[in-house]
Amino acid sequence: MRSRVFLHVGSPKTGTTFLQDVLWAQRSTAEEEGLLLPGKWFNDHFLATLDVRGLAEEAHYPPQAQGMWERLVAEASAWDGSALISHELFAGADAEQARRAMEAFGEGVEVHVVVTARDLVRQIAAEWQEHVKHRSAATFGDFVRGVRDDHAHTSWFWQVQDYASVLERWGATLPREHVHVVTVPPSGSDPTILWDRFAQLLGVDPAAFDTELERSNSSLGAEQAELLRRVNIELGDRLPLPGPYPLVVKNVLAHRVLEPRPGTRLTLGAADQEFAADASRAVADRLDALGVDVVGDLADLVPTAGGAAHEPGDEGYALPSDATLLAESVATIADLLVVLNERRAAQQRADDVVTTAREKPVRFALVQASENRPALRRMRGAYRALKARRQA
Repeated sequence: MRSRVFLHVGSPKTGTTFLQDVLWAQRSTAEEEGLLLPGKWFNDHFLATLDVRGLAEEAHYPPQAQGMWERLVAEASAWDGSALISHELFAGADAEQARRAMEAFGEGVEVHVVVTARDLVRQIAAEWQEHVKHRSAATFGDFVRGVRDDHAHTSWFWQVQDYASVLERWGATLPREHVHVVTVPPSGSDPTILWDRFAQLLGVDPAAFDTELERSNSSLGAEQAELLRRVNIELGDRLPLPGPYPLVVKNVLAHRVLEPRPGTRLTLGAADQEFAADASRAVADRLDALGVDVVGDLADLVPTAGGAAHEPGDEGYALPSDATLLAESVATIADLLVVLNERRAAQQRADDVVTTAREKPVRFALVQASENRPALRRMRGAYRALKARRQA
C-alpha cells in the first residue's frame, strides 16, 4: 500500500488544538483506524516546525528540534497507510522553507496539504489574544490598526491567516486534489462539525473518537486579556520568551486561571467587521480560483457583519476600567493561589512516593504490584482495616 501523509499546516486559532487533542488523546484509536501520528508525542510536531522554519539551532530551543522534520517524514513515509503531521506553526514557513520541507518526501509518498480556515472577523480578535498570551503589550485597537494598515501582508497575522497564500506556499508542487481547505463552521455551530469534516478527510470514522474532551486554548474575555496585557508590561525583562514565559504565564496564569473566568466577549466594531468580512471574501475567492478541495463550504469564511459589542470611539477601543481590573486582579490572585497549592500538593505526593521507594523499597514494590492485581489490592485493604481496628 502506498504511504499517504496528511500535512496539516495551520492555521492558528482555527480549531487546530481541538483536533490535535482529540487525536493525540486517542492515539491508539487512530492507529486502529489506520492513521499514524508520528513522533513520540505532540511536542515533536512543534519541534518540527522549528526545524522547517530555520529556528532549530537557536540556543533557547531543545537540541532534539534539529532534524525533527526529517525524522517525522521518515516515520510517516514508512507507515503502511495514512499518517498525519499537524501543527499550526507550519503556516509561518515562507515559500522556500515550505519547498525544502516538501522535498523531504520521496516520490513513493502521496502527500496532502491541509489548512483549517475560519472567518477573519473571529480571527482578528482571537489572534490578538494569542499575541497577548505570547507576551505582547499591544492594545486590541493597536493590533487591529496594524492588521488593517498592513497592505503588503508581511506581518505574522497575514502570514498565517491568509489561507490562500499558505496553500500556495505549501501546495505549490501538488495536484489540486491533494490540497485541502477544511472550513470552520459559523459561530454557534456544533463544534463536532469541524471534527467530522477533518476526520472524514483523513479517512477515519468520526464516531470512533470521543470529542467530549476538556477544551484547551480557549478564548479570554476582554477583562482577562487586558489584565494579562498589563502583566506583560509589568514583567519587563523578567520571564522572557523564548524561555519560562510559556510555562509560567501562558500555561498557568492564562490557561489555568484566566480562561475559566467569566468575561466580556471581544468583538470588532462595525467598520472593522466590514473590513474583516471583505478580507475574508477576498481570501475565499482566491481559494476558489486555486481549485483546491474544499471540505465544508467557502461561504463559512464570509460571515455577515454585525453584533459589534465594542464599537470604538474617537480614541479607539475602550479599555476595561481600573475598578473592573482591580476586582479582576484580586479574584485572579485568589485563583492563582489555589492552583499553586494544587501543584504543591501534587509535588508533595510525588516526593512521598520517591521517599517510600528509597527508604522502604519492599513495601513500595508490594504497593505498586497491588495496583494492577485485584487480589493483592483486596489483601492490602483488609490489612489497612485490621490495622485501623487495632489502633482504635
